Amino acid sequence: MEVRTPALTVRRLRSVGDMAELYRGERTGDPFYWFEFLEGTPPGMTRREKWVIMVSTQFGCAVNCLMCDAGGEGYHGNLTGEELLAQIRLSLSFHPEIRPDEAAKIKVRFTRMGEPSLNPAVLECLGHLGRSTLLPGLLPSVSSVAPKSPRCADFFAKLAALKDRYFSGGRFQLQFSVHSTDEDARRALVPVRKWSLEDIAAFGRDWVRPGDRRITLNFALGRDVPLDPAVLERVFSPERFLMKLSPIHPTRRSEEHGLTRSWFQDAPERVAILKRDLERRGLLCILGQSWPEEVACAGSCGQMGGGIIVE
Repeated sequence: MEVRTPALTVRRLRSVGDMAELYRGERTGDPFYWFEFLEGTPPGMTRREKWVIMVSTQFGCAVNCLMCDAGGEGYHGNLTGEELLAQIRLSLSFHPEIRPDEAAKIKVRFTRMGEPSLNPAVLECLGHLGRSTLLPGLLPSVSSVAPKSPRCADFFAKLAALKDRYFSGGRFQLQFSVHSTDEDARRALVPVRKWSLEDIAAFGRDWVRPGDRRITLNFALGRDVPLDPAVLERVFSPERFLMKLSPIHPTRRSEEHGLTRSWFQDAPERVAILKRDLERRGLLCILGQSWPEEVACAGSCGQMGGGIIVE
């Protein structure tokens, strides 16, 4: 399937039954500027119950995390606000049998390709979504490595204002990709200047308002990557932060760097032990479980439609 607009050409890369569809978009007439986006629903649910749309914010990625194939494509600039909105509009239009206002939850995740805090157009897009009355079930979600720069600090200050104005009462989700409690390991995994654990904790004290969701701290547990529950207990408040332990499914870069640690519903022993330890310390912890269908559609974090490794 291919869809053309005056600005974008979009074609479907793959689909997994009625669960998920992965698309590649490019600027019409200039295929050098391409991106991917995905829409679908968790297994056992329908889009009327929960519709998930994963949006790219950059052509490639400026961060280049060791486990992520998006960075392996290089960085070629930011998508515009209109290009961000187009991914959402097109995703909804591919299922005309469902009116968007009929969906109980539409989770728009700015998590596909790119670092959202390096693209001011993400704020423009969120402002547009916040002012719209067409998606009553909207739940935006921004995932970031928390780069450390004045530009990114300004982004998060403006993001907080948008959240408080349009998405209060738990209708916004923020996730930081932390991955390790060891700063040397974090520098190796995410090779940009970024907030320390203490910086993230300080930000959370201002971010979380009554009724808000906790900030999620994601730890994609690669092989031999250290994670010390005592450090998390010392630094982070359970009233403001939620810990998430996630697998690293095979990508070209995770295989190259020996980081792949793939699991689905049954977590390996190390992960189960870590979860129990965190909970014993009073921290909330969930497992970032995924499904084989998600990996088959290249929908897992770090995977790209053209770079997925299927075991």
